[in-house]
Amino acid sequence: MPEVKHERRKILLVGSYRRMDVEDQLVRADCGVVKTDGGAAAVACAKHDSFSAAVLVSTSREMDLAETALNLKDIQPSMEIIFLTDRTLDQEAAIQAQAVLCAIPKSRILTIPELNSYLASSKQMRSPGES
Repeated sequence: MPEVKHERRKILLVGSYRRMDVEDQLVRADCGVVKTDGGAAAVACAKHDSFSAAVLVSTSREMDLAETALNLKDIQPSMEIIFLTDRTLDQEAAIQAQAVLCAIPKSRILTIPELNSYLASSKQMRSPGES
């Protein structure tokens, strides 16, 4: 019987705030991780390499999260965009987050604990027969 191989998801991790926690989660979920510190660097990286998803923690001052996500989707339309946030979103931030979800296909807003659950479920979906 041929060996079943799964392809590692290649993830673009954008931002430096709490990035180590997120990077550790991605590595434990068997993802290949490419790190960038800001939005402009992420966009430049996406122009030269292919990613299944981008996890945006922060993008620094030169480009905001929504602008970064839109630019990434222009370059790689199939890329999933994951915005990481904390549970203390104020009402204005929550409305902005919902607008981003409507404007950017294949995007989601998760907390760090939710990211861990999402990665676990994504891994199971990719490799149903593996243990």
